[in-house]
Parts: sequence; C-alpha cells; structure tokens
Amino acid sequence: GGEAEQGVSNYAVYLAPMARDSYERTSVIGALVDGLVLDEFIPPEKIRDEKQDVYPLGSGVGATVEPLLRLERAAITYLGVSSYGVHVNGYVIDEETGAPAAMWVGKRALSKPTYPGLLDQMVAGGQPSGLSFRENVRKECIEEASLPPSSFRMLKAAGLVSYRYGTKRGLSTKSLAIFDLPMPRDLIPSNSDGEVQEFTLMTMDEIISSLKYQLPLWKPNSALVAVDFLIRHGFIGPDDPKYFEICHLLRSAALPKQ
Repeated sequence: GGEAEQGVSNYAVYLAPMARDSYERTSVIGALVDGLVLDEFIPPEKIRDEKQDVYPLGSGVGATVEPLLRLERAAITYLGVSSYGVHVNGYVIDEETGAPAAMWVGKRALSKPTYPGLLDQMVAGGQPSGLSFRENVRKECIEEASLPPSSFRMLKAAGLVSYRYGTKRGLSTKSLAIFDLPMPRDLIPSNSDGEVQEFTLMTMDEIISSLKYQLPLWKPNSALVAVDFLIRHGFIGPDDPKYFEICHLLRSAALPKQ
C-alpha cells in the first residue's frame, strides 16, 4: 500500500522503486552509495571502482541474464545483496596415481584491502559486470598468475561453494564458481597485478595439515574452497568426522525463492 510506495514496507526497504530499467537503477543507487561513502558509513578506502551485477530473484545469473542494476563492489555487503566470484585450484598431478599431488597456493599481498597476507587459491576474484564466468576466470588467470592461454584448455568447471553470514557491515552472501586446473610441474605461476605476494607449491598433506592446524592463516572462503577440493578428490571421505555436515555447509547459501 502507501508504505511500499514510499519505499518502506513491514518487510523491506525499496530502493529506486520508480526506476524503469537497469541504467536508472544503477544511477539512483550509485548516488545512494556515494552518499554513504560521503557520510563514511562505507569507508572511502574500501571503494574499488568495480561494479558487480545484481540479478532478480529466480532469474539465474551470468552474461545471458539482464541484471537489475550494477553496484559498486564495496557496497554489496552493506546492502545485503548476493555476490559472485571465481576461484581456481591450480594443482599438479601424481603421474603414477593420477591423483592431485600438490596445489599452488597464493599469499595475498599486504596491500590488499581485505585479508592481506593470508593464503588463497592460486587465482581468485570477484565477478565483474559485463563478463561471463569463463571470460572472467581466464582474465584472472592471466592477471594474477601470468598463465598462458594454452593452459586454459585444461580448465574445468567444478561446481560451487556458497555461504552466508552476518557482519557489522551487513549481510554477506556469496556464491563462488569453482574451477580446477591441472598443471604441468614446469608451469610456475607468477603474479603480474600486484595482488599476490608469492606462490607456494604445497603437497596435499601440507594442505590438509595447514587447514587442520593453521586455519587462521587462510582467507576464510579460500579455506572452504580448499576443503571442497579435498572432498571432491577423495582426500576427505564419509568416514571422516562431520563429513556430511561439512558437505552441506559448503552449499549453505541456498538460492532465495521468488
């Protein structure tokens, strides 16, 4: 009724209810975000000048779906909007067994605005506007790890990890598209965009031990992606403690209903 027309109901706040298309919504809510930054509700240093697509409920996601609007990445959590990203597990195969023998792990640069100095996948990044997930993952592989395009033929989509949690800033809901990339031992990642301090090739036993005993060294969602990799490749099985609970929690941000 009248309350909803004014932008507020008993259940929600309506942003840009009179906007007619994605361009107008992006403009109106962009001005709102600028105001929140000016008032320092959103810290100015968090602004990345990188927009992410916001999708209608139940519409699906990706380059073939028209977004409701495009929103500054730093404002996503403050407005409780779902966001998306890509993570790449770069690993080396044991030639005798065909199983993963070691994984490349990146250490985030100390200059990163979030989780500086923590362990991460070889390649990871948010999903920007205007790119498909596969286009984005290839772009990130070049920028973050200097991988040659010839290596992309082995890049395989491997499902997703999703999670939701409350923070002082708002609600964080993320779905990460996961990719596996088996790599020859002589292909060594090298960072080119300044976002990774160093890469280390860790054996799978070292990965397991680090997650078990040194979890604070990991960026939280990257630890989830590493655990997902261990499950999918048989390093963690149904006889291990809390296996079923962990499997469910790795997909804990269920898609909202219309």
